[in-house]
Amino acid sequence: MTNELNEHLKRCENAIQSAKPILGKHAFPDDYRIVTVIGFISVLIEHQESVLLLIMQGMSGSAFALARPIVEGAYRGAWLNLPATDEEVKKFNEKDKMELGFGDIAAALDKAYDTGDFFENFKKRAWKALNSYTHGGMQQIGRRFTKHEVLNNYTEGEIYEITTTATTLVLVLLSLFLKKNGNADSGKEIDALVETFGPVADGKKSMTKLARR
Repeated sequence: MTNELNEHLKRCENAIQSAKPILGKHAFPDDYRIVTVIGFISVLIEHQESVLLLIMQGMSGSAFALARPIVEGAYRGAWLNLPATDEEVKKFNEKDKMELGFGDIAAALDKAYDTGDFFENFKKRAWKALNSYTHGGMQQIGRRFTKHEVLNNYTEGEIYEITTTATTLVLVLLSLFLKKNGNADSGKEIDALVETFGPVADGKKSMTKLARR
């Protein structure tokens, strides 16, 4: 691992660790919607921390397998945060079920948060690869070999992109949640953290614009 990548991973770690006390200084009502979104945030923070730990231990395959749960969890959490109706939130809590497919959730998020086609576009670009990494497809299997040896072949560019995407989406959900619940200034503090660890490949402007909403 190069020094440059190592420093990037530290910046991703610092961004999430800096976000925790921003969220922690607020008290929230004990209702279904808020508690459920906080639960999503907690899971996503743990996943993001696990991705960094796995990569630092040379277990990039397992780290990449967590990318889809992070993306899906961020989308679901953002949907429950705002456009989902009270009845849909209750159904998820009681039956662990969402009627909307992932593509429909993406479209609903763009409409609810006025983000153009950001969520839909990111889903279209990344979803097949994310599924392949998680479910043992060729994106994952093909990176288990270097020439004729069973030796991991995840490039530093790929690691940079997956860790940046994971970290950014956790912060985006945090920001959307805080702003939705009357803590706009804290949401802006979270937004500023997105600038501290680097752009998502081919997506810096989109990610930054989304985080600032």
